[in-house]
Amino acid sequence: MQSFGIRFPRAAFLGGAAAYALSAAAPSTARAAAASGVSSADALARLEAGNARFVSGGLENPSNIVERREALAGGQSPYATVLTCSDSRLAPELLFDTHVGEVFVIRLAGNYVEDNGLGTIEYGFEHLGSNLLMILGHNNCGAVKATYDSIKSGTPLPPHLDALSRAIGPGIEAVVHNSGSLDEAVAANVHAQVIAATMKSTVLAHGVSEHKLRVVGATYALHSGKVTLV
Repeated sequence: MQSFGIRFPRAAFLGGAAAYALSAAAPSTARAAAASGVSSADALARLEAGNARFVSGGLENPSNIVERREALAGGQSPYATVLTCSDSRLAPELLFDTHVGEVFVIRLAGNYVEDNGLGTIEYGFEHLGSNLLMILGHNNCGAVKATYDSIKSGTPLPPHLDALSRAIGPGIEAVVHNSGSLDEAVAANVHAQVIAATMKSTVLAHGVSEHKLRVVGATYALHSGKVTLV
């Protein structure tokens, strides 16, 4: 792992069928009209600075919440999208010390890429102007642990929970078979989901190849509150 900073993964990805349920609801000119005007590098720097404030306890947001809420009533232009876990201890708006309207958030146990979330991410990029996608895992993730234990024991997870093993399992199998740690499995899952996002979506793949979108993976430390790129 390295200190939280700017890192851009490789842009060579395969295109796949993309979900357009949300995208189709907005006009083709929406992205130009709603673009945040914040580059992916600046967006990541803002998240970095906000997380530093969160770690130190020097939070600045939300300030002027009533004015901000009223100003955004007619539309939104978040500068970053975060796909993260549903864990109640992990709230992106807080841990990045953001204001309302700054971060487009998708939460799902195990922070894995699936069709509904992918359509939401595409919508954030194409129609809201979010030029940065972060996939954020965390230590002691219950979803990753359940999948890890299932692979290790050879015991399938119960119905519905088995979606976790199908989505997370392939990315962490090598860690399990090598008796790696849960933290290593969490990081491996993040890496796998970063790749999956662009392999499953031609919209995101084209965004990366055209340098309009950047995708990063990171983990959150529950005790310290620190976010670290992986």
